[in-house]
Amino acid sequence: MTNKKLWYKVKYQKDPYTSSWSLLELLKIHIWKVVWVLLYRYTPKHFFNLWRLTLLKLFGAKIYGRPFVYPSSKVFVPWNLEIGNKSCVGPNVEIYNLGPVIIQDNVTISQYCYICNGTHDLSLPNLPLMIGIVRLNNNVFIGAKALVLPGICIGENAVVGAGAVVTKDVDPWAIVGGNPAKFIKKRIIKE
Repeated sequence: MTNKKLWYKVKYQKDPYTSSWSLLELLKIHIWKVVWVLLYRYTPKHFFNLWRLTLLKLFGAKIYGRPFVYPSSKVFVPWNLEIGNKSCVGPNVEIYNLGPVIIQDNVTISQYCYICNGTHDLSLPNLPLMIGIVRLNNNVFIGAKALVLPGICIGENAVVGAGAVVTKDVDPWAIVGGNPAKFIKKRIIKE
């Protein structure tokens, strides 16, 4: 595969039907799914944020400061999540973090966004799982229904427009949009 920022989760995957996850990982993922449905998903929005953050921490997420996660947000693998102070994971956001997803401080991920950090090497018959590191740097804003693909880094203070499909890294202070996302203009903050 040409993307050098991605790697195989398992170096030698037997075939397309063999899981890339260990039995322990699969067990933890399934326990997390039950906890998410019973104790996370249907909690009141504001009063139980600390509770949801605690559940994520119990499953290995690294939480810094006081971010906000909506009860309808879905994190696939909590131990692959890092989220910073005053960041917000909006309603119905899905973080499909088969590999590490790092959300720094003051990041806003708007409703219905999909952060996807897993793909397959389609050039090999066994279709091995490939992961990278998705990094959303400080003060990033991601508009509603945007899609961020595996191994992407979004630079500090960048904006991803609603519905954008981010297939390449985004420079700091850039505003991007479209499918695939393209540079629109430099972000300027008025004083």
